[in-house]
Amino acid sequence: MKKIGQHIILILLLLTIPVVASPDFDGTLSVFKVSPFQREFIRFVLVVIFFYLNLNLFLPKLYSKKKYIPFIICLLICFGLMVFVPNYLTAENRMSVQHFPMKMQPPPENPNGSMPPPPIRERFPEGNFQNRNNYYVQMIFSSLLPFLFSFLSSLFIFKNIEKKELERSKAKAELLSLKYQLQPHFLFNILNSIYSLALLKSDDTPNGILKLSNVMRYVVQESSKDLVKLSKEIEYVKDYIALQLIRTDSSLDFSYTETGETKNLQIAPFILVNFIENAFKYGFNAEEKSKITVKIMIEEQMLHFNVFNNIVNHHITNEESLKVGLKNTLEHLQQMYPGKHSLNMANNGKTFEVDLKIKLL
Repeated sequence: MKKIGQHIILILLLLTIPVVASPDFDGTLSVFKVSPFQREFIRFVLVVIFFYLNLNLFLPKLYSKKKYIPFIICLLICFGLMVFVPNYLTAENRMSVQHFPMKMQPPPENPNGSMPPPPIRERFPEGNFQNRNNYYVQMIFSSLLPFLFSFLSSLFIFKNIEKKELERSKAKAELLSLKYQLQPHFLFNILNSIYSLALLKSDDTPNGILKLSNVMRYVVQESSKDLVKLSKEIEYVKDYIALQLIRTDSSLDFSYTETGETKNLQIAPFILVNFIENAFKYGFNAEEKSKITVKIMIEEQMLHFNVFNNIVNHHITNEESLKVGLKNTLEHLQQMYPGKHSLNMANNGKTFEVDLKIKLL
């Protein structure tokens, strides 16, 4: 409804152009009684109507579907209407077209004084057809420029709409592809953690399976969505962290803090967890003192996400997989939050820190 209202306002503004631009305009509506103005105003109205017909009907229904003959026929009909309708509806022009003056031949002289024969009407009086042809040519050319302008402008807008739709579809397909790349990557790592617990016959195995169930349910239910509730995403992150902590020991100094209210905020799924996964892969080593901190701060619509870890694990067996996951996450961020996020990653060889800020909806 909002767009319809905007178009109505635009059309009304456009229709004021020929009124204000007319040399016969004196500030009153008396200009509508002037035949030349009536003709141009009607033509202008038809130009606007043709613009919307072409943009919303002819181009999408005929041109884009390669129905070129019906498309050309529709254009010719519209152009014909634009040529003849303004002149037909204007009384002065209608009279001038239908009633050209007939040239009368004078009666021949009769020397006998009898009644002369009636004057002979020339069926093709001199100059009448030439004037009529010139008149029609003038009508055609006066309508050609507005018609071409309306056609080309509607075609330009239609092509831009098509281009944006194509880009939107491509971005959506790429985003879906990224999600499918991310999900197996995370699940394989989680299963490895559960497998390690099972080998050790740990009492934490049932809890690990429960957390894995929560994670898999989240993946199945939320992965197809562009946006999810921030509260659900944070719960997913907590479950993932719980799974990772199950396989760590006292050598890890881990801390998690969360401040602010999620309210009704939403976020693209699987944005945060990859950074946490990298922190555990590079930041935990049972043979060294390890440190990982995760901070989530929410202020109004701004999400501030910070992950810090010492680099204590230099031998990652699936390093290429981690790089792919990080690359996909960065692309995911760029697609979902262009110009609405900032990401800083600092690596000095001993520590690694991620600082991410996202303006949420």
